[in-house]
Amino acid sequence: MSDTLTIRLGEKLAQALQEEARQTGLSKGEIARQAIEAKLQSGGKLPVMQRYFGVMRGPSDLSTNKAYRRTWTKNRT
Repeated sequence: MSDTLTIRLGEKLAQALQEEARQTGLSKGEIARQAIEAKLQSGGKLPVMQRYFGVMRGPSDLSTNKAYRRTWTKNRT
């Protein structure tokens, strides 16, 4: 099965795509397909830091309650 996709490109993006097509000898459609495929293969993966959000366990007010910071300062070795 084949689908058709129509998109509007801004002037800069259209010029960059045209230049890429000229330099590589690929069609603009092929370049767009490759870019979409590469993006989808990356799985829309979360940025590195988002992988670690919510990983630590502790009280829900850990980042805002100053009492916890005072305790950590005393317990550090």
